[in-house]
Amino acid sequence: MIRLMQAGDVADVVAIENLVQSHPWTAKQFAEAVENYHTTVIEQAGKVVAFCIMQPVLDEANLLLMAVHPSQQGKGLGYQLLEHSIAELNNQPVQIFLEVRESNEAAIALYEKSGFHQIDLRKNYYPKPDGTREHAIIMVKSCSDDFASLFK
Repeated sequence: MIRLMQAGDVADVVAIENLVQSHPWTAKQFAEAVENYHTTVIEQAGKVVAFCIMQPVLDEANLLLMAVHPSQQGKGLGYQLLEHSIAELNNQPVQIFLEVRESNEAAIALYEKSGFHQIDLRKNYYPKPDGTREHAIIMVKSCSDDFASLFK
């Protein structure tokens, strides 16, 4: 079941985040996200297994964070959650932006499947555990047919 994230989901979301991120958000950041952003989760058998945090800004949105529990990856849940989260945005954005690690091929494939494409590269953006840095790919999804036609 896909639903809005609630304060009671923060512990499950933090647990997922700690499994998948080298520099995870804190419980406080997730609690603030529930209050300030468009946050959704997938719940299975009473447990959160995926989450998505989007920040609507005027006629745009930013995908801030999204993750699926490692045991549930590869089942299409990320795509379902992303599509649902976009459809539920109240500001009906013209375009949605995100940044993703250059090495995160699975996430890039998911975003491309959902209609995102690369528009830029932010060099040395993400810290890596070994002290080096990794590039971020900046992607956008055009949500308006009129706007999308400008880029064809």
